[in-house]
Amino acid sequence: MKDQQLNHLDFEVMQIVWQLGQATIYDVLDHIGRKIPYTSVASSMKSLEKRGFLSHQLVGRTFLYHPLTQKSEISHSMLSDLLERFFDNSASRLVNALIEVKQIDITERKLLQQIINQKEGESDE
Repeated sequence: MKDQQLNHLDFEVMQIVWQLGQATIYDVLDHIGRKIPYTSVASSMKSLEKRGFLSHQLVGRTFLYHPLTQKSEISHSMLSDLLERFFDNSASRLVNALIEVKQIDITERKLLQQIINQKEGESDE
């Protein structure tokens, strides 16, 4: 199984490719929102392809990259890693830290409670 962890630049690149559906290096540079060398984006995309996150096809003389991994796969993997490394696999510790750090308002707390109640109902079935 491929390493599902992405560094900051790799994640930014993947976000853009997911958003666009396919992208060239120049597409990523146009959408990344900050100045970054072409070679950095090219290296990131080549690494992502080598690790199985992207594939490419040659269109003229340009590599057009396509995602091979869904965003949900990566987010679940990264969240599982975070949960394991920082919260001893305790979802309650994670949620408590989230509430302390983000200062969640009453509306968002109610939404979280609805999600919990819905998931409890699904597991009872």
